[in-house]
Amino acid sequence: MRKTIDACGLSCPEPVLLLKQDIDDAEEIELHVDNQASVNNCCRFARSKGFCVSVGGGGGKYTLTLTKG
Repeated sequence: MRKTIDACGLSCPEPVLLLKQDIDDAEEIELHVDNQASVNNCCRFARSKGFCVSVGGGGGKYTLTLTKG
């Protein structure tokens, strides 16, 4: 199942906590964040759970695509 999470406007650790709620039930997640700290922390968390992470965007808007791998 694919999920989309919009965590823009939230500061860490809130994006990671939102991700944590859905990561066990999804094969693919699209996560939207708006700061580099959230990118770094969410990538690290997703990889620790066995997901491959692709990061797109920039300039304050980032899309992380997480796929179970």
